[in-house]
Amino acid sequence: MKIVIVNILVLILIFNLIMIIFPEGKTQKFCRISIKILIMIYIIDNIFFSGSLNFNSFNSKETAVYQREISLKSISPEIINSINEENFKSEEVVSNITFKFTDKMDVHLYVVLNRIVGNEELKALKENISEIFQQTDNIDFIYASTGGIYE
Repeated sequence: MKIVIVNILVLILIFNLIMIIFPEGKTQKFCRISIKILIMIYIIDNIFFSGSLNFNSFNSKETAVYQREISLKSISPEIINSINEENFKSEEVVSNITFKFTDKMDVHLYVVLNRIVGNEELKALKENISEIFQQTDNIDFIYASTGGIYE
C-alpha cells in the first residue's frame, strides 16, 4: 500500500509540474484530462486488480527476433503450377507456399491447400516438396477453407 500511495503522489506531482510548464489553453486542458485519466486508471487498477497491470514490458531489453517471410506465389507461380500438375493433375489444390526464415537461418515451409486431401496424397505431396526444396522437416500444411494447420 505504501508503494501505491507514493506512486499516486508522484503522479500528482507530475500533474502539477505540467500545469506550471504549459500555459493556459488547449494544451494544458488536454494534459490535465489525460493525466487525470491515467491517475484514475492507476487507482482503479490498484484497488480492484491489486496492481496486476504490468508496465515493465516497456523496460525490457529484448529485441524482436528477426524473421523473414517469402511467398512463392508472388515470386514464381510456375513452381506451384508444376506441383499441382504433378500431384493433382492440374487441379489447383496448392495455392501458395510460404518460406519463413529465422535469425539462425532455419527454414520453415507453410503450404496452403485449397481443399482437404487424403493421407496418401498428402504424403506424396510432402515428398515432392521436400525433393524440390531439400527440406524434409518443418513442412506444415494449412487448409485455406478452415485455417487449420496439419503437420
